[in-house]
Amino acid sequence: MPEPSPVPIAPAPQWLHGLAALTRRFQPKGIDRVVRALYPPGSPRSIRTVVDYDDGLLMHVDTRSFLEWYIFFYGHFRPEVSKLLNRMLKPGHVAFDIGSNIGMHSIIMANRVGPGGKVVVFEPDPHPYGRMRRNLALNGFDWVETHQVALSAETGRMKLFLHDDTIGNFANASLNPDNVGRETPSVEIDVWTIDDYVARHPIARLDAIKLLAQGVEFDVLQGARATIAKFRPKIFFLYEPAYWQRKNLSIADAQRFFAGFGYDVHIVEFGPRRAVTGEVGLGQVLLAVP
Repeated sequence: MPEPSPVPIAPAPQWLHGLAALTRRFQPKGIDRVVRALYPPGSPRSIRTVVDYDDGLLMHVDTRSFLEWYIFFYGHFRPEVSKLLNRMLKPGHVAFDIGSNIGMHSIIMANRVGPGGKVVVFEPDPHPYGRMRRNLALNGFDWVETHQVALSAETGRMKLFLHDDTIGNFANASLNPDNVGRETPSVEIDVWTIDDYVARHPIARLDAIKLLAQGVEFDVLQGARATIAKFRPKIFFLYEPAYWQRKNLSIADAQRFFAGFGYDVHIVEFGPRRAVTGEVGLGQVLLAVP
């Protein structure tokens, strides 16, 4: 699918670039309210540019998408995940990025493991897949392996329901139509399991997995049992209560799954790191560690 056509009413004023340069460095209390009032997410005055990113990296952004709007003004998205990946990954490590979006964590992974390591990226949505590849190329990470496929509990073919342009998020595609909207466009795509991928592409180690799959994270984990048991990677996964509840799942199901491998589950966003002790009401990325 081609990238959505820009529809700016007028070029974004230059002062917005100056404001973003400041907010990427300084974020005093209340600044987000000011930024949203001056230039709200989804503004038709689209800004398409390259910004400085993590540890000297670069990233293409298009502010029509909320995630990229956030990176433009604040220089990051899910910063705690980025910090932990930077801390965990070392040269020579192997990492999987499942649901990479535009590659905001893929390029951090690639930067940390270096050409002597390995990063494998899985992104089914054609639009962010192309933008992710562009961001990898921008940083010269030509050793990263990318696949335009979805992951789930079984290998096969499924319908991927694409993002809805009206919500200002160009990477909200899901295998579950209820998470996107049944009236949105869809495409038939290949679906793999992690275990099948590893069986076809043997690896010597696996140090970390980042799993953001728009509500099918638990399905992806079901298809990764052998890989988790063998390599025991640290696993970041998105827990969005509304998405999981549509599949009659809760955080307790994730805890039971990981406990079977001797893992603990921790909250790592929106406050100090802490063990999960009950239902998590706010959608966020959690970390499972052996």
